[in-house]
Amino acid sequence: MNNLDANSLIIFHHVASGGSLTKAAEALGLSRSALSHRIKAIEARLGCQLLIRTTRSVSLTDAGYRLAAYAGRIADTLGEANLLANGLNQDSAGLLRISAPSGLGTVWLRPLILAYMEANPLVSVDLRLNEFAVDITRDPFDLAIRVTSQPPENVVAKKLFGISWWLCASPELAARFAGELAVPDISAIPVAGFARASQLHDIVLTRGKQKLLAMRSPVLVSNELQVVRDALLRSLGMAVLPDYYARQDVQAGRLLRLLPEWQVDAGYGDHVYALHLPGRMTPLRVKRLIDFLARRS
Repeated sequence: MNNLDANSLIIFHHVASGGSLTKAAEALGLSRSALSHRIKAIEARLGCQLLIRTTRSVSLTDAGYRLAAYAGRIADTLGEANLLANGLNQDSAGLLRISAPSGLGTVWLRPLILAYMEANPLVSVDLRLNEFAVDITRDPFDLAIRVTSQPPENVVAKKLFGISWWLCASPELAARFAGELAVPDISAIPVAGFARASQLHDIVLTRGKQKLLAMRSPVLVSNELQVVRDALLRSLGMAVLPDYYARQDVQAGRLLRLLPEWQVDAGYGDHVYALHLPGRMTPLRVKRLIDFLARRS
């Protein structure tokens, strides 16, 4: 069956009632291209055309008019439910359910969340740290913090800050492979790899048209940055770490940043985003937390 979820119906209602993709995108907190993709996905699921698009406006097909009637009823029902819960939604009190990567959550997010709770004593937090990204359209989270270069199109993404990835090793390991690093050639240096999924991304360094590639099989692979860091401190290999995680060790001299003039491609993304569901029903406590994190990023 080609069933539509309530979110798809709400999205279509905004387009149908407003007669404009641009206005509907603004109301939903989506980009115009993201909204266009969502409408095309709805049409593909139903197997029929719902909109007639021009450069300035959209109009409904016969199928679109029929679906718009049902979508309007759903929107009215949800609007009534939102009014019923308005007192809770407008209050800064309540539960915040947050998902974040383990390393980022431990180093950056944890102290900020605790500071936010101290300043907002009526807020309670359920914080889950895991390197596997959750789908907030399906999983019960109000907010997801994610490291990526391209956030999903079906959510609202607030860019918090940019990150870079550093190739790091202990001073002992760097001294052991000083000749290779002077060339430079990293193909023979052992690797301790951070991997969110089961497979480790290739470690590739570029400088202009030059390229370096780590060729050895990893001596260690883990989806926990702490495990990889411990391996580096024991001189078991080099590894690519995000700057927010490696900076303190590098400043203290426990780790060295190898070949800092080269750009590291880790395949994990270069920005931290706060993600939440689109629409006007985002609780005020979620919006306030996002603003708090953005101001301190």
